[in-house]
Amino acid sequence: MGETLISVQLIIIMYHGARSGTGFVAGGIADKFGIKWPLIAGIVLYTVSVGFISLQDSLTPIVALRIPQGIGVAILFTLAPALVARAFGSSRRGAALGVTLGAMGLGTFTGTLGGGFLGQEIGWQAIFWARIPIGITLLLGSLIWLSGDLAKALPGRANHRFDLPGSIVLFATLFTFVVALSFARVEGWLTPLPLVLFAATVTLSFVFAYGKRSGRFTIFPAGLTSFSGFKSGTASNLLLTVASFVMWFLFPFYVADVMGRSGLTLGALLALMAGMNFAGSGIAGWLADRAGDRPITFIGTIITATGLFLVGSAGASPSMSTVVIGIAVLGLGFGMHQAAVYALTLRGTPGEHTGSTSAALTVSQTIGTVLSIALMTSLLNWQQSSNGSSFVEAYRFSYFVAAGIAVVSGLIVLKYRRIFT
Repeated sequence: MGETLISVQLIIIMYHGARSGTGFVAGGIADKFGIKWPLIAGIVLYTVSVGFISLQDSLTPIVALRIPQGIGVAILFTLAPALVARAFGSSRRGAALGVTLGAMGLGTFTGTLGGGFLGQEIGWQAIFWARIPIGITLLLGSLIWLSGDLAKALPGRANHRFDLPGSIVLFATLFTFVVALSFARVEGWLTPLPLVLFAATVTLSFVFAYGKRSGRFTIFPAGLTSFSGFKSGTASNLLLTVASFVMWFLFPFYVADVMGRSGLTLGALLALMAGMNFAGSGIAGWLADRAGDRPITFIGTIITATGLFLVGSAGASPSMSTVVIGIAVLGLGFGMHQAAVYALTLRGTPGEHTGSTSAALTVSQTIGTVLSIALMTSLLNWQQSSNGSSFVEAYRFSYFVAAGIAVVSGLIVLKYRRIFT
């Protein structure tokens, strides 16, 4: 389309901003009205958005349409774990969430490979219109099979009013914060636009805090943070996302520029990571039901940190076996953490609050993704410009920092009461 790289990044910025702002709103609506119709609305919104994107020939409408697409994705990623949490009792919730999260990981990877193939063989529009049949299938399945108690609002929430003003303020706060982080990475942390957006975020945060304290805003349910595992689970999820997302935006450069390998090799390595992620999720979900959520979550973070250390220390002349081992360990650890941390956060949550709790996990992951890109890119650039480091040295430093963050995400789970009380 003849656009600059900075302009194209607006596609990512608006998408993640919309995702982060929607999570709690979607969870609150599901807790109030039930899961079925909000889930269907998310499917329709997503499917219609990608259909219209495939018809565009300029950047501006694509950026605009990425906002409803991001809202639709946020609804799906929020309500899928909430639906599973309602469907399975506490004793089996870990295993069920493990399979669900593993499947989501495989779906993300399959979409990435499928998108690459369609974009190369047919054109970029095919990446979007090819999702329409998937959306229609999901819509029909939800209309036909999602019924009964799983689809209805639980008695504890059915008579509560939906907090529209609080939803708008919370959406605006999170959207503005994520957009501020994104522009800070693109334009610099001390440039006017990010500073204005950060100031707006602080102002909106005060407005929301005042509304919540006065009882006018109820979109974030009172007592939600007191549920077992909520604070430590969401904090751990945020930090491990910050640590592990380096694989999606730094590792491809390492494979191409340092290892001198093709896109096919990168795809195979990411396929291995996705496969180990799926295996780790299933194993950890089963173990969490038997050995406890916190120890399995911690083990997952330590394995992830080990994988990050191995991948980061491969050096300027890496052997493929070293990289493969590091990728496999990292994928296994991240999958274990995801299943266990979702079980930890959702296991102690009453059924009428599963939507809001699942939203906290979705929002923490979205913010962690954007924060990871902003932080790790800044670290990489700082190492190269200030310290005169080569790309490999700066890459290693970023991965070691990421490994340290992963360890902290595990310690938060174990030391929860000392840190938060």
